[in-house]
Amino acid sequence: MEPRSFRLLALGLWPVALAACAEPGPAVARQSSPASGEAIKLAHSGHRHASGSGTVNSVDAAGHKLNISHGPMPAIGWPSMTMDFAVAPTIDLGAIQPGIRVNFTIEQGTGGTYVIQSIRPAGVGQQ
Repeated sequence: MEPRSFRLLALGLWPVALAACAEPGPAVARQSSPASGEAIKLAHSGHRHASGSGTVNSVDAAGHKLNISHGPMPAIGWPSMTMDFAVAPTIDLGAIQPGIRVNFTIEQGTGGTYVIQSIRPAGVGQQ
């Protein structure tokens, strides 16, 4: 392709690229190394809570956190993934054991991180 043709093509696509950036898109993740202890922050325009289901991999009772491999959460644009979640202080982690399937709700808190607000073994209370 000639340099002039390429330049025209690039200039013609510029408005399309800008319009795409202006549209609300899927969740944007910022993840640090697991050793830093920093939480994953995900944000999706207009959604502050969601429900999910997954398998508990580990329980950190002292830090009040769970590591969960969860399925997609379309309400906030998340794909399936494994991640640590902070858990609301009102939730008793005594009944949560690694390996169990759970249904849970999360709510976006200050700073954009999501915190588990409710959790129960999968299948409990469902008809």
